[in-house]
Amino acid sequence: MQEQNIDQYSQMSELPEDVLGPRTYQPGEAMEGEVVRIDQEGIVVSVGLKMEGVVPAEEMRSISAEELSGIKQGDKLLVTIVGGQGPGDMGLLSVDRVREHLWWQELQDAMEHGGMVTAKVTGHNRGGMEVEYRGIRGFVPFSHLAMDSGSADDNLLEQRIGQECQFDVIEVDQDQDRLILSERAIWRQRQEEARIQLFQQIEVGATMPGKVTSVRGFGAFVDIGGVQGLVHISELSWGNVSAPEDVVKAGDDIYVYVLAVDPENKRISLSLKRTLPEPWDTVPERYQIGEVVQGVVTKLAQFGAFVKLEEGVEGLVHLTELSPRHVTDPKECVYQGQSVKVMILTIDSEHRRISLSYKKAFGM
Repeated sequence: MQEQNIDQYSQMSELPEDVLGPRTYQPGEAMEGEVVRIDQEGIVVSVGLKMEGVVPAEEMRSISAEELSGIKQGDKLLVTIVGGQGPGDMGLLSVDRVREHLWWQELQDAMEHGGMVTAKVTGHNRGGMEVEYRGIRGFVPFSHLAMDSGSADDNLLEQRIGQECQFDVIEVDQDQDRLILSERAIWRQRQEEARIQLFQQIEVGATMPGKVTSVRGFGAFVDIGGVQGLVHISELSWGNVSAPEDVVKAGDDIYVYVLAVDPENKRISLSLKRTLPEPWDTVPERYQIGEVVQGVVTKLAQFGAFVKLEEGVEGLVHLTELSPRHVTDPKECVYQGQSVKVMILTIDSEHRRISLSYKKAFGM
């Protein structure tokens, strides 16, 4: 068929169907036109071929009032042909449709190349969170929400409505008007970056607030602002600890002392007892030789019995100081857990030793 001479037509609306049809213009195909004027009918645009078309109000909803006020004669504007006839026999154009096509392409590119997009949260339902990207509706399933908001807590999701957040694109289908986004990977990456930064900021020797997250047989894990450290059982108390649960429990708010930081292996060693005064530093101020004090038997050994005078301070009652008679086993005189009176015989703060006497406390 002989190619038609389109110069013979003075108006776009006069162009025959085979010129404006899919063989020449694909749906959503972008055309750069020049703004001729803006009037009550819409934006009049010259699209070449010595013809003009009009973008009516219903086809330029994507243009904000601020953007519209800045458009002037001679500006370039991307449009696409809608088809049909507008005011003054001008062809109908659309800014919204060409922009939507380009936005879908942006989403497709982001999915293929691993880019992030910013979308506004508009609502939520039983399956997840509803969002909008440049007027295109999208959805974020619960399984792809950030961990701290990935529950079915309506109040938490309600608070996010209106927020603009970054997402990864995981599914795009313009034909089905389907857009699925995810923020889980972004959240994890940011959490990891925050942890690395915190590791760099934590200083050995610092005292920090924390919350006990779990208690194990070997100690307690404590969250200190987004990273977890371990308080070994030996660092829970100045005294002997048989079970960490005797000192702390999950949910406790405590202060901890930073013993060591290992950024490479992401480990932090903490201490609870070092946030408290070392009891042995002032033992000579609180106890005097010859003084009779109250204590509790904590352990029996072949050579005597250990007696706790206070948390972190224990002394030894030697086998010979248990009774005036000959004793071969401390069980003959005392038992573990017994509350007893003892006399202080010697104090060695440097080596953290106190010698006690059970028999002398009773004048035996």
